[in-house]
Amino acid sequence: AMYRANKVFVKRTKSGGGGGARGGGGGGVTKVRREHYLRDDVFCGHASADVRYRGPDASAVVFAGNEHVIAIIDSNVALHQMDALAHAEVRDVVICSTVMEETRAKSKSAYERLRGLCADRTKRFFVFSNEHHKETYVEACAGESVND
Repeated sequence: AMYRANKVFVKRTKSGGGGGARGGGGGGVTKVRREHYLRDDVFCGHASADVRYRGPDASAVVFAGNEHVIAIIDSNVALHQMDALAHAEVRDVVICSTVMEETRAKSKSAYERLRGLCADRTKRFFVFSNEHHKETYVEACAGESVND
């Protein structure tokens, strides 16, 4: 099923009025509505997950169910512990899509290395789409930074 999270706010525009030499002018106001669609059946990559979380293609399963530990990393690990993540013994890692986005925004080289690790099927790194899952989506609070 699909759910929708709405955010509505009013924004001033530059349109309206000539403004003259002082640059004033009326300016307009527009109502902005942002819709964020959430699902309750986002693929999680684990074979023993509920049927609705497994996805349509069995070959896309990353975790077979025999892992002892599955690590979920945050952006600080992705940005500052890349050599540890790249170590041959480190496998079975979940990376939230928000962590990928923040890593890309802060360090292009770390982001490219992380994408390379995700592409290596022997490492079993999985990117989870947390921004689109009903149970993991959290709306940002006023004044909250991306890293909060």
